[in-house]
Amino acid sequence: MTLTAKYLSILCSVLLIGCVITQPPNPVEPLVIDFNKLEVSTPEVDPAESCNILPAIDWMNSQEIIYTKQSPDEWRDCSGNFLRLSSRIATMCPGVKMAAPAGISKYVHNSDNTPPGKPKARTTRGLAKWYDEKGLFSPVFYDGEDTFAAPMKLANFRNKIKPGTVFWFSLRIPKTRDGIDSLYKEDGGAIGHMGTVVNVTKDDNDKVTAWTMYHGQNIKKNNGITHHKWEKSGNRRPIPQGGYDIQRIVGFAPYLIPNAIAVN
Repeated sequence: MTLTAKYLSILCSVLLIGCVITQPPNPVEPLVIDFNKLEVSTPEVDPAESCNILPAIDWMNSQEIIYTKQSPDEWRDCSGNFLRLSSRIATMCPGVKMAAPAGISKYVHNSDNTPPGKPKARTTRGLAKWYDEKGLFSPVFYDGEDTFAAPMKLANFRNKIKPGTVFWFSLRIPKTRDGIDSLYKEDGGAIGHMGTVVNVTKDDNDKVTAWTMYHGQNIKKNNGITHHKWEKSGNRRPIPQGGYDIQRIVGFAPYLIPNAIAVN
């Protein structure tokens, strides 16, 4: 301690004044950062949310898959087409959990079209149940007098329809009293068809007016993309709102990839 600091210390003690005697600060060493050792964390991206399904639909639609229910192991009927699409999505987007395993090959007529593995479900009804078990299937019951008009649940979902939405259809008119099991039980369930939305059309008020849908159709038309209107139509042969021909929408899943948020 210097002489001046010593006298100041004595003076502070005598006068009972709280003084702080500062010393020259120690020199500070410059901070050196090695950027080669710097770890940068990036947020994880859910593969389901980042998966683009449209190339998979284009891939499916580029093939003519001969429709039949006689060869269930080849996935060529309605639910089979959905499984093929699911497998293609699983192939293109590793990490997503679909109803079918990855690895489907293009369909080749009169060739070996064995799929890559066992699916989670094999029928339209079984697939509806599988999505229901994941909390993604919403049943639609027709309890009103006008059974060609969309029930409230379906009407409320109208403007949420987007590419990847899955619809299930039936020739019957299911009622709430029948319960959800009446839709997808394997023996006698009402569901008989399903398809996946490809794109939607909206009016000037941003309301969905129509959409296209990929599906396996029948033995005359095989697989393909068809156009569907929201409003009911037809006089002598009425078409229900959103229907596939005379079949009603009896269930839907907002998106075909479980646990994914699709942006339209």
